[in-house]
Amino acid sequence: MSTCGDGYNPRAMRKRRRKPFQRYFTVAEANALLPELRVKLLRLQAMLQRLREEYAEKELELLKLERTNGKHPEWEGSSVAREIHKAVDELHKMGILIKDIDEGIVDFPHLRDGREVMLCWRLGEDRVQYYHELDTGFRGRKPLWED
Repeated sequence: MSTCGDGYNPRAMRKRRRKPFQRYFTVAEANALLPELRVKLLRLQAMLQRLREEYAEKELELLKLERTNGKHPEWEGSSVAREIHKAVDELHKMGILIKDIDEGIVDFPHLRDGREVMLCWRLGEDRVQYYHELDTGFRGRKPLWED
């Protein structure tokens, strides 16, 4: 079996298993979490907007200092960034995967006909009604039920 120059073995990489999900959700379980999830996602979106504003202000300060040959202040990190990380970590500990804060896209690990897929929900949708394969993501989502 051949390997690439740095010892990378493509066939072995394909066989390597990813970490299993900590839990699988039924559609009913995922739907039951949506009211709480809506509130948390809206809060995350607001925090992300605040973080962007903080960085824009900091960038302006740095540009002004560069023009005057001043020293750059140390960026201590943002309390808002820490809040965002904490909120996302809390959801991950519940088994919920945040895919896009801006779009409000969330995945729930699910077993469908014995195989792992993701229940897919987007902020603004009334209920979980789509799923996608592990390797396709949001664009590959399909309806859970055919009408």
